[in-house]
Amino acid sequence: MKVFRKLSPNKGIALALGYFDGIHIGHKKIISELTKYASLKDIKSAVVTFDKNPANYFSSSVVPSIQTLQDRDEMLDRAGVDYIYELNFEELKNFEAYEYIKNVLVKNFEPSAIITGYNHTFGKNKTGNPETIRKYSEEFNYNCITVPEYKLNNKTKVSSSEIRKKIAKGEIKLANELLGRMFGVENVVIEGDKIARTLGYPTANMLWPAGLIKLPYGVYFAYVQIEEKKLPSIVSWGVKPTFKDTKQETLEAHIYNFDENLYGKKLKVYFVQKIREQIKFNSAGELVRRIGEDYLQFKNMIGKN
Repeated sequence: MKVFRKLSPNKGIALALGYFDGIHIGHKKIISELTKYASLKDIKSAVVTFDKNPANYFSSSVVPSIQTLQDRDEMLDRAGVDYIYELNFEELKNFEAYEYIKNVLVKNFEPSAIITGYNHTFGKNKTGNPETIRKYSEEFNYNCITVPEYKLNNKTKVSSSEIRKKIAKGEIKLANELLGRMFGVENVVIEGDKIARTLGYPTANMLWPAGLIKLPYGVYFAYVQIEEKKLPSIVSWGVKPTFKDTKQETLEAHIYNFDENLYGKKLKVYFVQKIREQIKFNSAGELVRRIGEDYLQFKNMIGKN
């Protein structure tokens, strides 16, 4: 797969439009339609997307991401997409819908098909939608494919905004169902204060990646990926209220049956289920007892996952 960060003529290919934050189960249906169409017509497939989430230009507050751009691109690659056009939204945001179709999509790609989700919007002030694309399909000689709304179990809306809400509330099991995989964060292991080690539960510490949607503070059942292995772990995410008054947020992963030096290595943590809220204990002894209870619950969970 090749990634372009500016428009480059590539005629006669199939296009899918969207930002695709999270690549959730609804997005996967759009990408499946794209690759299926391209394979049937024996042409190349491309996703036309952006380097920044357009939602941030229409929101009064910052819209955090579900995944990094690198994660998104890697997932699109695994899905069989040939090209990604990761364009600068600032340069294109003032195009009227018709102008965007004519002078961006048609001029550069002469697409065989344009594929979007049912609620896709584009153009200045979001005036373009799937019906706009269909309206001009005959004029510009492309097929228009609109993927209908998909609901999990025919009842729960599937969207990036809905997934962000679930993650922000700590409803990680439902968020994972909507994603079709485990929500994960990746960063480099840093040196901590080693308190957890003195309590008998050594941890790998990392900071939450900048720009990603945050889970509420608490203790979670998770998997930590080390090279090719995903190892069951218990993860504490928060500010360590028992030992010191600090606003420094830290993610601490105690990896089951693992005690190797991971400093400086990049790890990915995949969240499965929340075990409990973060609690301020009156003493280290109370904390150790509660960690022991968490650990027993954690080991039971290992047998179920």
